[in-house]
Amino acid sequence: MATVKSYHPSITAERRAEWKLMRDCMDGESAVKSRGETYLPKPTGYKTAEDGGAALYDAYIKRAQFPELLAPSVAAMIGIIHGREIPIEMPAQMEYLWENADSHGLPLEAFHRRITRELLVIGGYSVLADMAESGGDPWLAGYNRDTLINWDDNWYVLDETDLVRTGFVWEQLEKYRVLTMDGSFYAAAVYSGQTETGEPIQVRGRGGRLLPRIPLAIASAMDLSPRVEPPPLIGVARAALSIYRKSADQENALYMGGNPTLVAINGDAPSAVGAGVVHEMRGTEGLTPDLKYVAMPDTGLKARREEMDKDREAAVMAGARLFEQTAAGDESGEAKRLRYASETATLVSIAQSSCLLLERSLRNVAMLMGLPEDGIVVEAPTDLMDRTMSPQDFAALFGVYKEGGMSWDTLHALGQRGGIYSPERTAEQENRLIDMPLVNDAAVVA
Repeated sequence: MATVKSYHPSITAERRAEWKLMRDCMDGESAVKSRGETYLPKPTGYKTAEDGGAALYDAYIKRAQFPELLAPSVAAMIGIIHGREIPIEMPAQMEYLWENADSHGLPLEAFHRRITRELLVIGGYSVLADMAESGGDPWLAGYNRDTLINWDDNWYVLDETDLVRTGFVWEQLEKYRVLTMDGSFYAAAVYSGQTETGEPIQVRGRGGRLLPRIPLAIASAMDLSPRVEPPPLIGVARAALSIYRKSADQENALYMGGNPTLVAINGDAPSAVGAGVVHEMRGTEGLTPDLKYVAMPDTGLKARREEMDKDREAAVMAGARLFEQTAAGDESGEAKRLRYASETATLVSIAQSSCLLLERSLRNVAMLMGLPEDGIVVEAPTDLMDRTMSPQDFAALFGVYKEGGMSWDTLHALGQRGGIYSPERTAEQENRLIDMPLVNDAAVVA
């Protein structure tokens, strides 16, 4: 029976397993190993042991090595996207968000990085603009993609289940928030478990105004939509998991090969072994006693190492795929349409989705405050690669500008992109710092 806990049809068990894999790989080796047989199957022969192979499997999993590939990749990509300051324009009344975006002291730039991180790791993120019933300043509440469990047109279900402290004890409180349109205005209802705690309440903005839309913004790795796609870096996580499994077999084989077993044939086993220990064996009549070490052959070790190297290359390629089409500013409108219609996210599309999500969220805050939304802009980067301009290139561009082939604003924009001009100054501010007047701008020269 469908309840408030029901999932949208596109959130399948396979997709939730992918999200869990991504989270565990981000958390590292301890998290992956804590999942036991979910990620590392128990060898069949272990099950014949008296304890069901528990001790053998414990040693098997401890020797295995999980490669930390995903977290450094995500950190590097966040650094690329946010390596340059992303310009954000908003009304002066909203500037408090720079220091406290989420009502818990998280700066707006850090909140933006969190959005980008979730788009890279899971492939989606949601932000709800909210404010206290008693009034005050609105804030941005971020929701991981796996907490938006159901949706339709103007209808969303958010899983807000979390740990709640009562005295010294923390307990999990099951809670859901349903956002909908009550007639022409936004309303919300809260469920404790599966029980609705009250009738849907029409949420009001500053001054008691009813809100004409739900202030929830949702982004995927490619656009502003609740679409559910494979995580952009799932290939890196799968390659890391494959290396982990091969590593378990490799380390186990090395352990067994480096610790040979002493076998007594047709005689009593020695009570002690080691340097200086003499053991005398007497065989029965007609049988020759023997004492030898038996070790696991190293057959397959080299092949397994080669396969692990291939997995590492696959992880690198899975991450490198996001760098395709990074110069999105050079794409035609048709090329962009085709790319966004495809199933492949790129680093630029993730950066643009992150900026669009933040921009839409800030506009929702403006709606709550009764402020104009048109002036709110988050300028998404169009080229994430290093485009540092050489002095020779800038001199050539300046020659074109001097001859009247481009405007000062265009030259300034190109200079900012190439690292010549400061990204914190406008074209007009930059001109004030230049001794000579603008060559081909009569208004400024005058």
